[in-house]
Amino acid sequence: MNTNVRMRRIIAWIIDWNLSGLPCLLYTTIFMDVFKRPSFQNIGYILIFMLLVFLYPVTFVFRDVIFKGRSIGKRIFGLYVLDKNTNEPASIKQRIIRNLFFFIYPVDGIILIVTKESIGDKAVNTTVVKK
Repeated sequence: MNTNVRMRRIIAWIIDWNLSGLPCLLYTTIFMDVFKRPSFQNIGYILIFMLLVFLYPVTFVFRDVIFKGRSIGKRIFGLYVLDKNTNEPASIKQRIIRNLFFFIYPVDGIILIVTKESIGDKAVNTTVVKK
């Protein structure tokens, strides 16, 4: 992976991270503002709050599936996730598994910067390329 693709990939990752999180943060903020004195004894309140809290990781993990293999950050920079073995677009299963490493994002981000591959790419044998 050349330096240009590597830098684009890192910036795309940052864009995706923020675009996935900002709507969830906004929804949670609005929800908390509407209910100035939330009652955690109300099951409806608890369910909606839990949905908002879990919306962010779900959105991030499924971002490549939702956008047909190319997250918004990847689209901006013309990047694709390919299966290393076949040179074809990564399968839905591969895209989901590679994004599950979101839960250790600080470690994954550092490894991406240092080794040019994310943990998810190594786990499912994919690569990100510019086409």
